[in-house]
Amino acid sequence: MKNNLRSVLFCFGVLVFIVSGCQKQDQSVRPSSASSNEDKSKGDNNGIGHVFDNTFTKYINNYPFMTGIVGGDVGTGTYAGEVLNISTEGFITSVEALYHFNGGVHSFTAHVFVTENDAPGVGTATIIGSVTEGWHKGANVTGEYKVWDNCQIPTPGNQEGTRCYQGVIHIHVPKG
Repeated sequence: MKNNLRSVLFCFGVLVFIVSGCQKQDQSVRPSSASSNEDKSKGDNNGIGHVFDNTFTKYINNYPFMTGIVGGDVGTGTYAGEVLNISTEGFITSVEALYHFNGGVHSFTAHVFVTENDAPGVGTATIIGSVTEGWHKGANVTGEYKVWDNCQIPTPGNQEGTRCYQGVIHIHVPKG
C-alpha cells in the first residue's frame, strides 16, 4: 500500500512538472496586456513595479475545497483553494474564495472575487483580489480562467467528473 501511494505521488509530481511547463505556453489563457515581462528582466529582486504571472489548473475535490497544480513565476507546485461564498444569477456565478499557490520558488495566498460566465459556449471567468499572505503580501491581483469540461490532467476525486478550471493570476507589485 505504501509503495502504491509513493508511486502515485511520484507520478503526480512528474505530471505537475510537465503540465506547469505546458501551461506557461498554453494559448487558451493569455496573460493580460497589463503583464510587463520586460520589466522582470531589469533585475530588481523585490519586484517593485512588476507584474508576476502565476498559472493554475484547479478542480473541486471536496466542496468547498479545491485542489490542483501551479506554475509560472511561483514555480512548479500545488494549488489549494476554498470557496467562502458563492451565488448564481442566470449564467453568472460570483465566487469569493481563497487561492493558495504553493510553488517551488514562491508561495502566496490571495483573497479573490471571481465572476464566472457559464453561458453556453463561454465558460470563462475574471478574477480580482489581493495577496493576503506570503510572496508580495498586500499586492493586488487580477486574473482569468477558462472552464474545461474535459480536463487535460488527471483530477482524482473530482466532484465534477472531468471538469477543471485553467488560468492565470497576475500579481501587480506597485512602483512605490
